[in-house]
Amino acid sequence: MKVAQRHQAHRAIIIDAISVAVLVAYFLYFAFPALRGGFRGDEMTNMAIYWTSGMLKSLWANVTFWTTFYRPAGALYYLPLYHFFALNPLPYRIVQISILAASIPMVYYLSRCLTSSRSIAFLAVLALCYHPQVANLVFTGAFIYDVLSGFFYFAALTYYIHSREKERPLRPLQLLGFLVLYICALNSKEMAVTLPVIVLIYEVLRCHRWTNWRAFFHWSWSIAGPSLIAGLLTAVYTYGKTHGSASLTRYDPYRPKISWDNFFTSNTTFVTDLLYLQHPITPITLLVLWGLVFIYASLRHDRTLQLMAFWVVIVPLPIAFLVPLRAGACLYLLLFGWAMIFATFVIDLITLVSKSRMLIDRGVGAGATTGAITGGVLNSSVRGAATGTATGAAIRQRCASAFRIVAVLLVASGFAIFTRCENQRYGTVRALLGVGQQVSHLIEALKSLHLQPPPQSTVLIRIPENAFPNKWHGVFIADLLWNDHSLQIWLDGVSQLTPQQLAKVDYIISLNEFQAQVIRSPEVKQ
Repeated sequence: MKVAQRHQAHRAIIIDAISVAVLVAYFLYFAFPALRGGFRGDEMTNMAIYWTSGMLKSLWANVTFWTTFYRPAGALYYLPLYHFFALNPLPYRIVQISILAASIPMVYYLSRCLTSSRSIAFLAVLALCYHPQVANLVFTGAFIYDVLSGFFYFAALTYYIHSREKERPLRPLQLLGFLVLYICALNSKEMAVTLPVIVLIYEVLRCHRWTNWRAFFHWSWSIAGPSLIAGLLTAVYTYGKTHGSASLTRYDPYRPKISWDNFFTSNTTFVTDLLYLQHPITPITLLVLWGLVFIYASLRHDRTLQLMAFWVVIVPLPIAFLVPLRAGACLYLLLFGWAMIFATFVIDLITLVSKSRMLIDRGVGAGATTGAITGGVLNSSVRGAATGTATGAAIRQRCASAFRIVAVLLVASGFAIFTRCENQRYGTVRALLGVGQQVSHLIEALKSLHLQPPPQSTVLIRIPENAFPNKWHGVFIADLLWNDHSLQIWLDGVSQLTPQQLAKVDYIISLNEFQAQVIRSPEVKQ
């Protein structure tokens, strides 16, 4: 018996490994073109922030996660890569794709823990692996914050659910591990603030009714405690991030504008994008869709589906009130909820069709048995008919399993083809790869000078009007290219220089997208 169980467990591991390998290969098929991508201007800003702060200050900011330091987990990505590879974009793209690929087996395991269904997990992760409307998660380096936040969010949730599925409260070290992963998610991006609510809902859906207040308080302390502690950390984080002179809420695009209009506008856009709808849905349609998901989850008596119903409403709240509207990579976490609902619905349909086929086959088998009895064969013939019926039931069961496997593979293949067609229709690869060309041109223009100003030098960069959207990117590129904190680099027309300072500038450089020219240097006076 134990040998058979070990063989079955070994077989399950092999099937899961094959499933994950297929999912990773599917993701890489879409992701490999991203290796040709360059930097975006936003990445120069991000890298300059961490380069200016330095590694020690950035590391400390990851500990003091409540300060207004800008998404400190990004420093753990940018600074090591910059140290070893400078401004070569290829290693950055390799690491970004690798983080997303590493998320796939983790999310697959999370789905298996939640549903106990390999088919649902496979289809859900297939839908999550790559979505044309969320493709900037893969192709655009500036969205590394969403990549990191999603990775740590799923890691924290997977770690928590893995521990809780053993039917015992988290031990102190397990609680610490969960909180560390959650803080890493917060340090990556603000989207992670919903995790304590999701964990609390998960526990509420799992718990039995409390017999008295004492039982409720015991549950609150031992079971709901981790989510409540994480919620307290969230309150500290939110207060710290929204107060202070360096708070992002000083800027209008990061200041929530809470209204029902913004709430419905954002969520209708999110659902339209993720469900591949051709035309934006209305708020009424959104409410009906949410209602159908909750009704479906309730009728199915499925805790995971009920959790996903809450997920698709709660997870987008951090960006639901921001104007201009966020989308694309910001929908990574939300996509998981809809992917799980989609996969569950598909598997339910396949199971329903399979059971209908079995009932038809069983009816035919029952008719044959009745015919044998009415024909007068009562003893050995009846036993033979019963044996034949049992054998037929086993055959029908195997046929039903084979049917479900084939149906899942057909659905997965059809969905993969559909995703590829949508990717081509949106022109995703061509559009996203073209975004980073301007920064690449600026980097090459400055490199062509073969210039390394001596320490303590002053540099003034002149950029023509409308040369590119943000003139500061030229300054940031110069900072990162020369990698000398002692240099003073000013931007003409923006930095306030006195005539005396201007006269003493060591280097004046004219810069546009394709060309850089030294106008003044210690060797070449104006």
